[in-house]
Amino acid sequence: MIDNVEELKNKAVDYKQEIKREGLSIIIGDSEENFRISGIGEKAVKIEKFIKYEDMIEALELGRDDSIEIAIKKVIEDFEPSEDKE
Repeated sequence: MIDNVEELKNKAVDYKQEIKREGLSIIIGDSEENFRISGIGEKAVKIEKFIKYEDMIEALELGRDDSIEIAIKKVIEDFEPSEDKE
């Protein structure tokens, strides 16, 4: 097990192309979510997932309250634009 930042970073950077092809799967709520590793740099790893609006509504209709789709829907619903636009 890697337990220090430098060793973890070095391995990620050395094998970044192969690691990007691996992807990432995580259980969120009651379903397995798949993410794409889109960037590996010296400071961080970037992951991406596209969430379709129709999937957000479908999750709502199915009562999947702890799904990633509902979490993103809530961020959109709760967003308040700032009033100091220039």
